[in-house]
Amino acid sequence: MASIGQKNLETVMIDFFGALRRGDVDAAAALLDPEVTWQGLREDWICHGREEVIQTFRWGLEQRREIDALEFTRGGDQVVMGARGPSITEVAGEPLEGQIFNRFTLRDGRIARIDDYRHRAEALAAAGRTHRAGSPSAAAP
Repeated sequence: MASIGQKNLETVMIDFFGALRRGDVDAAAALLDPEVTWQGLREDWICHGREEVIQTFRWGLEQRREIDALEFTRGGDQVVMGARGPSITEVAGEPLEGQIFNRFTLRDGRIARIDDYRHRAEALAAAGRTHRAGSPSAAAP
């Protein structure tokens, strides 16, 4: 039987992003808590509710950025996703260094909150995970 952390990882990685990739907005929205909040890189970049979050993901997908690597790290009710690539240089004027990280917080099998981070260590720390020296992955609790 899969752990809660594994189920949450699959919800984000396979179900949610799979639905967005297929263009199945209804399936993606069903995986979001009705009161979902997405906090962007700046304090004033915040989405409230399913519709605003889905709109923002649609906009992001339309940008068709070149991605070299995706990373998913799970930890209990949170999943950190990192995307790296040469075209990840900025978001609406906010500079990035070829990467961006999202921390997904899940509640009852749905995504309840998303937070954006410029750096991997920040995202992992916010998720209660620590970086293992010399390793590209997070240390297991």
